[in-house]
Amino acid sequence: MDPRQDPNNLVFGKHVTYFEEPDIIFMKLVGDCSDDEGFELVRRQLAFSAGRKMLFFLMDGREMAGISPGARKSVAETLKTIPLYGMSIFEAPLKARVVAKLVITAINLFRKEASTNPVEFFPSEAEARQWIATRREKFKHVLA
Repeated sequence: MDPRQDPNNLVFGKHVTYFEEPDIIFMKLVGDCSDDEGFELVRRQLAFSAGRKMLFFLMDGREMAGISPGARKSVAETLKTIPLYGMSIFEAPLKARVVAKLVITAINLFRKEASTNPVEFFPSEAEARQWIATRREKFKHVLA
């Protein structure tokens, strides 16, 4: 089954998050993300990150709208503990780019190594995945 259609990966029936081996957390936000939705996304993503040394976010930005202040705060405070080495967002309209930049800037303010977690925007999923592959290769020493 396509993980994007798997009911187990749905959060509040509209957002999607799941883990792809070896190191990708996929996320798609559909519309606005409330405090409760944000808390549940973070809870799942923390579970995905357990025991991992390197992770990347791959986000489908097509339908992303806003993120509530409570969810933004929770994400910023919680994701600082996840070993992120980049966030790749594809097909994001301008509003989604602005929202993503705000959240990611907040996350990186709390990180010791913010430079290892850049955010990049791409016109296609294939290009977003290629960028992650390049980052994975660059930081492969982390896994040694």
